[in-house]
Amino acid sequence: MLNTTKKTILIGLACLTLLGSLLQYLPKPTQELPSSYEGRVIKVIDGDTITIKTSKSEKIKVRLAGIDAPESDQRFGNASKEKLVSYVANKNVRVETHKSDRNGRMLAKVWVQPSDCAACGKTLNVNHAQLLAGMAWWYRRYAKEQSEEDRGRYESAEDESRKRKRGLWSAPGPVAPWDWRRGIRGEKDERCGPKKYCRDMTNCAEAKLYLNQCGLRALDGDADGIPCESLCRS
Repeated sequence: MLNTTKKTILIGLACLTLLGSLLQYLPKPTQELPSSYEGRVIKVIDGDTITIKTSKSEKIKVRLAGIDAPESDQRFGNASKEKLVSYVANKNVRVETHKSDRNGRMLAKVWVQPSDCAACGKTLNVNHAQLLAGMAWWYRRYAKEQSEEDRGRYESAEDESRKRKRGLWSAPGPVAPWDWRRGIRGEKDERCGPKKYCRDMTNCAEAKLYLNQCGLRALDGDADGIPCESLCRS
């Protein structure tokens, strides 16, 4: 009887040891992100990406969820970035998130106080505002990750911008960023000619056309969104 009990105990200990060794191979639970952050925008990277600094001095890169802005080397890439700058640069924002992307950026909805309403809180949805200004596409590929309300609002904002020819929709044949990243290029603005340098430009408006619609990045040597400083800062 004693031997049987001892064998049972030994078998139990062996099973526990085996179970412990197997547990280390099980996938570890995904770290949950806080649903909401507060922070100050310290950098605007492009038309849909910012960096915020939290009260704990953490720097977090945030990708605006539900939209896709023109790439930096794409027509309206700089214009989209500058529009986002006008909304959030050096301002306190609230970000609502549920996940990070494969590049480690937090995917979030960003809220800020409207510049024309001193009494308002953080009531401006910046993602939606970029769509309404014609500075981004609604990212339909990830529509299922949005609430039904947001899907409707974002789609309507893009539709309105298209109809009113705002921002990127004012140019012929706009190319979606996801196509641009695959190497698909649309036709340039019919006003784009053979000019290449600031000395060829007759005025600031023409310089901006060649920068933003013709994709002539060389006109903006310091990448501040302003082409041909001698023309556009005079």
